[in-house]
Amino acid sequence: MTLLLVLCCLGLWTLLYLLLCRLNPGRRCEWHCRSVTAIHALLITSLAAWCSFIQGPWPFTHAGGPNTPLQYLTTSICLGYFIFDFSWCLYFKTEGPAMMAHHALSIFGLTVTLVAGKYGTELVATICGAELTNPLLQLRWFLRETGQYHTIVGEIVDILFMGTFGMLRIGVGSVLLYSYFQQPTDFFGRLGGVCIYAIGWVFWIAIVQYAIKKYTKRWNAWKRKRKNDGSSVVSKSDSRHETVSGNSEMTQTADILVGQKVCSHSESLEDIPSQGELKKPNGYLRVGKPLPPSPEGSDGIINGIVHSHISCLVPEADKKNV
Repeated sequence: MTLLLVLCCLGLWTLLYLLLCRLNPGRRCEWHCRSVTAIHALLITSLAAWCSFIQGPWPFTHAGGPNTPLQYLTTSICLGYFIFDFSWCLYFKTEGPAMMAHHALSIFGLTVTLVAGKYGTELVATICGAELTNPLLQLRWFLRETGQYHTIVGEIVDILFMGTFGMLRIGVGSVLLYSYFQQPTDFFGRLGGVCIYAIGWVFWIAIVQYAIKKYTKRWNAWKRKRKNDGSSVVSKSDSRHETVSGNSEMTQTADILVGQKVCSHSESLEDIPSQGELKKPNGYLRVGKPLPPSPEGSDGIINGIVHSHISCLVPEADKKNV
């Protein structure tokens, strides 16, 4: 009867996988297999939680007793799934040694529980804690597959998965293993508990390494960005300072050029006579003897000064036209 139930569960999981492949042929086979995994995780977690926390017996104080009918059903469903998933992984070669060892040990433990008719209390409690994080694990993969992993949703799923895995597999699992050794349980039950607990630690170490690598890389990227932002601010300030300096130098150069253009003839600024030395023979200004009194009065002096400045600005060839 137990074997028939397990075979029926195996057939149902396989049929569900083939149905998903038929309904959505555009997706890869792994997509459909992980969909089956997520459905199994939700179903088996609900059954295991009901067995452990509502129906009983309590795994922290009454482990090692005979199996209940609901524990038989929960274990049979779980064993059928693990046989399906283990076969799929062997065929497509998608998982590493740690996951394959986990599947093989799970199949062995579930089979012993069904055949021996005991260990159901502690095994179902272990299934509840182990499968509770599985939907988050599959959701991470679906987000990666659809290009939505590097979003706020992906970040939340990552944090939830790592937090719940460490809390359940390592935290609650350590308490459960310790309490299991305090109860009158046999050697084989304790050996199975230690093996499952050790595999949980292997997964946890891999998760911690992933988290350290991920957030260290993100921290270094943030520091580089901050440094580049500071450098860009300094470079903008320097460029503004260079622009102002360049404008000032251009202004000074223009003034020099203008000065050279104004006094480019043979007379320098020192050669320009003072107001009392100006005279105007034949309409031209020259340096010579003191200017005699002119009937023009002050207007003549002013006109002489104006013509003197014009003679500095106009080339020698054009002075006759002034």
